[in-house]
Parts: sequence; structure tokens; C-alpha cells
Amino acid sequence: MHALLAGLLLVLPACQAGKPGIDATNRASATSEYRPDPAAARRHFALPPTQVMVFGLEHLDGVAPGFQVAWLEPVLCRLRAYRPAIILTEAMSGEQVMGLDAYAAYHGNAGRYAGPTLEMAKAAQADLKLTAAQALVRANALSEQANLSSTQRRQLANLFVAAAEPFSATVQWLRLAKAERIAADGISPKLVKMLNGFAGIRSELAWMGVRLAVDLGLERIYGAGDHLSDVALPADSIWNAALAAEPGMRNLFAHRTPAFQAIPEDTMKLRTAAQIMPVMKWRNSSRFAELDADAQWLAMLRSEKMGRAGRQRMAAWEAQNLRMAVAIREATAPIAGGRALLIVGAAHKSFIEAYLRTFTDIEVVSVPAMLDAKPAGCNE
Repeated sequence: MHALLAGLLLVLPACQAGKPGIDATNRASATSEYRPDPAAARRHFALPPTQVMVFGLEHLDGVAPGFQVAWLEPVLCRLRAYRPAIILTEAMSGEQVMGLDAYAAYHGNAGRYAGPTLEMAKAAQADLKLTAAQALVRANALSEQANLSSTQRRQLANLFVAAAEPFSATVQWLRLAKAERIAADGISPKLVKMLNGFAGIRSELAWMGVRLAVDLGLERIYGAGDHLSDVALPADSIWNAALAAEPGMRNLFAHRTPAFQAIPEDTMKLRTAAQIMPVMKWRNSSRFAELDADAQWLAMLRSEKMGRAGRQRMAAWEAQNLRMAVAIREATAPIAGGRALLIVGAAHKSFIEAYLRTFTDIEVVSVPAMLDAKPAGCNE
């Protein structure tokens, strides 16, 4: 009996060694550290990945006075052909707007970025006797219903206003027939005026984001912008002293360098319809991303004169873009395998795309390829 047990003990290690994977696993755990690579999971998808297009541009609130919205039609036509199920912009979400206001003692005045939004939201919250969060829950539930009536769209617009989501409210407002954009169902005459103002605001938020959502029959747009990270910025006095120590940095920030000035599209101010496509292609090119990232951000890391101020500003920038990437990831969770579009300042584009590429279920879509395409009915 003792001899039999001894024989079994000698045989067991050999049997275990013969089992596939056991010895390899033991060796791996003993000699290396597991480092997950979420992006590598795409190779094992049963369904296609979620597509995200990050459309970079020069903010349109600074265009020449003679700028005409109709000039954007060649770009909008191609974006409609892409058919995103979700549209995001650089506006802050209502949750962040209200959070910044609640934590104003820590973050500073949210009204710097969202004054009209806060004014509208607080008035609507008082009328509806709802918090912003409660209004958003009701808005989400109502927006999921099919074939909304004009009364329901006015109610939904009011709920989105109370949730500090004025651009989603504007989508509902513009989906109404003109004759139905009236003070009714909780919409006051003052709110009518403010919603009409948001619909005409000089910005890509309205001229592109809202307009595309309406054209595509979407019920809302999402805010991916971030200013929570501003708390990480260096104090103004420290930052100004750092810039004074490295005066050439201002020229880099403003693209006043031979590298940029050699590109005609970088100096265009969108004064004619013919400039739209060349400028948009340039702002979304790899070369622009390389030059801009180096000029605005990486140059600060190389500067000894700027000291830690440049590093601190870079940290805030990275945190801002990471939060924007997270906002995209959250918004796209319900549309796995679908398409999303972010419209954002071009400086953010390459950083956000870099972070998106680390996620499991995100495939970054080429904007240059989209702009070079000629879908049916789209002009140059």
C-alpha cells in the first residue's frame, strides 16, 4: 500500500505537467507581469467595433462677419452621409455645468463658460419644480418615445433646458414646425426668445451639431466638453511669469512660425465658400496634428525656463482630453457597433483620438477620407 501511494505521488507531477497550459501559466506568472491591452480585444469581436469620427475645426465663433452658414453645406452633406447615431460637441454636459456651479468655491465661476445655460436651467427648474438630474431622467424617458407630438417636443425642450442641456433643447425646438415654436406647454415667451437665440448662435455647436441632429432625426446631442480639469491649471500669476521667461512661446501658441505660415490654409479666416473644404482638410490632417501638438504643448515640456508651469498646464490639458474621451466612451456604450461624431476644436483632435485608440470598442474613423469622398448629392 505504501509503495502504491509513493508511486502515485511520483506520477502526479508528471501528469500535471502534461496538461496543456498549466506549466506555461505557472512559468508566465513567475517570470512576467500581466499587462492588459484593452485595444487588443478588438481582434476577438463577434460584432464590428463602434466607429467614432473626431472632426476638428477652428472654432466658428471667431469667423469673419461675412461668414455664411450655407458655406458649410459640402461638409455637412458628407457628415450626413456618415450617419452618426450619436453627435457630441465641445459644450459641457448639463451634469458638469451644474457640478461646476455647485462647486464654484473650488472650481471658480461656471458662468464664465455657461452663463446663459445656467440662467435658463435654474429658471426652468423653478417652474417645473425639478432638479437638473430629475429633469434629465424625465427628458431621457420622453425622448425614447416614438412619434412625439408638438406638445411633447415643447415639453421635452423645457426638460432639456432644466437639465442644463440647451443644445439638446434646441434640437427639439428646431424639430418643431415654425408655427409650433410658441410659448406653450411650459415654454415661456422669454424661453422662446432664448431658444431662438441658441438656434442662431455663431458656433459650430448650432451651425453643425444641432443642425446635423435635426437633419438626421436625432432627439438630442451630447456635451463632451470639460472644464473640471481647469482646477489643475497654474495660477495666472505663475503662468504669466513663465510666459515672460519664454516669450517665443506665444508665437508658437498662435502659429506665428515659418512652419505654419508655409501652409496657406493655416492663415485662412474662412472669408469665402471656397476656403471651407481646404481649411477643414488641413485642420484634420496628420501634419496639422503634428505641428500643433508640438507648438502648443510639447514645446512647453522642452522649456527649462517655463519650469513646472508648462508641465502643470500640460497635465490639465491631458486631463481635459481624457475626460472628453471618457464622455465619448460613455455616450457610445448603448450603440455598440454604431457610429458617433464628435465636433471639437482641432487642437483636441489628435489627443482625444490617441486615448480613444486605447479603448476596447472604439475604431477611429478617418476625417480626411470622409472629406475626400463624394457621396451622391454632395458638392465640393
